[in-house]
Amino acid sequence: MKTINITASRHAVFYSPLLALINGDFLTNEGLKGIYHFPKDNVNVYSKINSGEIDVAQSAVSGSWNYFEQNINLTIKHFALINSRDGFFIISKKNDSSFKWIDLYNKPFYYVRGGQPQAMLSYALNKKNIDILKIPLVSENPLSTSLMYSRYKEENNAFFHEQGSYPHQLDIEGHGKIVASIGEIIGPVAFSSLCAKEEWIRSETGKKFSKAFEKAKKWVNSASPKEISLIIKDFFPDFTLDAISAAIKDYQKLKTWDSNIEVSNQEYEKSLEIFEHSKLITKKHKIDDVVLYS
Repeated sequence: MKTINITASRHAVFYSPLLALINGDFLTNEGLKGIYHFPKDNVNVYSKINSGEIDVAQSAVSGSWNYFEQNINLTIKHFALINSRDGFFIISKKNDSSFKWIDLYNKPFYYVRGGQPQAMLSYALNKKNIDILKIPLVSENPLSTSLMYSRYKEENNAFFHEQGSYPHQLDIEGHGKIVASIGEIIGPVAFSSLCAKEEWIRSETGKKFSKAFEKAKKWVNSASPKEISLIIKDFFPDFTLDAISAAIKDYQKLKTWDSNIEVSNQEYEKSLEIFEHSKLITKKHKIDDVVLYS
C-alpha cells in the first residue's frame, strides 16, 4: 500500500473532506494510505512539496499567485477544489441580537490578519460598508489563533473571526453567538484546494488520489454531521463532538462542499476579484497556469 504524505496551510473542521479522506476508507479502497502532518503556523506548503517531504497539501489558488507576482515559475498545480466558500465566521461576546456591523469599529475585533483570510474578510466587510483599515488593531503584530481564542474569552465585549469549529466551541461554552458568516456574504469562490507537483498529479497514484478525494468530498457533503464528526474527531482533541458537528452542519448549509472537485471559472474569477480589491495582485493570473486535473 503506497503512503501519501499530506499537510495543510491551515487546520480546521472546514477541511473535513480532506480529513475524512485520510481517516475514512476512501484511500484504502484505492490501495493508498494517507499520513497527515499537522501544519505549524506560517507553514510554506509549496516548499514542503518541492523538497519531497510532502506529496499533497491543502492550499489555495491564490498561493500560486504569490509566486507569479514575483515572476517565479511553478511545477506545482491545484488539482481538486476542497471548499467553494469562505469558511470564517464572526462570533460576538454579547448574546443579544443587536449586532451592527459598525460595532466592529468600537469593540476589540480579533481577526486573522494577512493573506487570503484578511483579503476575504476585507471584501466581505466592504459589502457591509465597513473599511477594515479603519478597525483598530488589538495588537501591533498578528496574533496566533490560539492566542486570539484565549484573549477573546477574557473580553467582556468583543468579536472573534475564525473557521469552524472555533466559534462553535465558544458558543457551546457560553462565550458568545455567531453573528456572521463570511462565506454567506461572498458566495461561491475558489477558497481552498489540493496541490501537488504536476508529474504526481498525472501519475497513477495522483489519479487514484483524486478519485478517492472526489468520493470523500461527496460523502462529507451529504452524510450526517454527527457521522462525519466521529470520523474526524481524532484531529480535534480540543473540540467537542457537538462543536465539530455544528460547524459541519453550517458548512453543509452554506453549500461549502456542494460542487465537483474542479475549480469553476466563476469561482476562480471571484477569488481574483477579491485579491484585486486588497491590492494583493497586479494582474489577472490565468486559471490554466494554476490548475491541472489528473
